[in-house]
Amino acid sequence: MALRSKVFTYGAELTWQGGHTAVVASGDRPPLPVAPPPDFPGGEDDRWSPEHIFLAALESCTMLSFLAHCAHNDLEVREYSARATGSIERRDDDQRYAFTQVKVVVHARMAPGHAAAACELTDKAERDCFITASTNADIENDWRILE
Repeated sequence: MALRSKVFTYGAELTWQGGHTAVVASGDRPPLPVAPPPDFPGGEDDRWSPEHIFLAALESCTMLSFLAHCAHNDLEVREYSARATGSIERRDDDQRYAFTQVKVVVHARMAPGHAAAACELTDKAERDCFITASTNADIENDWRILE
């Protein structure tokens, strides 16, 4: 008998507001105003762009994966922050613009005696991030874990 995997299904709704702006919503979550980044026509600096949302999704997914692995191993995370930068360029294989590289610098502070074990979990945290698994971009995580 074949092992059946879990299926996770999510939804979001987008409502166009005219021009190049829209609002994204999902259930009872606060609406998220979206627009192109400022370097594109109609771009707005005060709204989230799809590009920034993508980077934020990578950062938050990696964090949640890391926190889950730490919790399963009784490791206490005291602080966590990350900063992502990504490059969009034309790909050679299909000539489409896409994120080709993303670098995420992670700063985590662990309880005394927990940093070494936390460092051993970073590969699992990266592997188990659903967002990272959903992209072809080269993702480089620079983990800086201290006590």
